[in-house]
Amino acid sequence: MKRKEFLTTLTGSFSVACLACLAQACSKDENGAPAPINTPGASSGSGINLDTDLKSVNSYVAKNGYIVIRTATGNTLASFVAYSAVCPHAGATVEYNANTSSFLCPAHGSTFSATGALIQGPATRGLAKLEIEILGSTLKVKA
Repeated sequence: MKRKEFLTTLTGSFSVACLACLAQACSKDENGAPAPINTPGASSGSGINLDTDLKSVNSYVAKNGYIVIRTATGNTLASFVAYSAVCPHAGATVEYNANTSSFLCPAHGSTFSATGALIQGPATRGLAKLEIEILGSTLKVKA
């Protein structure tokens, strides 16, 4: 085999291997959807203590696969919103930017507004809004 043939074969094989790795990195789980975070209708974990966390408007807590944001004063349901932290594109964890009141998926660059609506893909839909409940001074997220 001549040197040129060898290099062509080698680079062709390398290209196929790289393409396969990239395709796997952007794929979802076996059934095509991100894994569920919580059991539907159930409250999540220990909750958020409103006496110590989420004290100012636009403050947020990100944990257990969700992000809770304070949108107004007072400890009523209308003062908070919760979204799934799972990007609908490929299941990566999104991050909330309090300075811009928006979400960003660091894996592939999808961006979402403060309401969870899709601004820019590759995701094709917005973030899932989650139900919350307030029991005394504890906020819990329902899945």
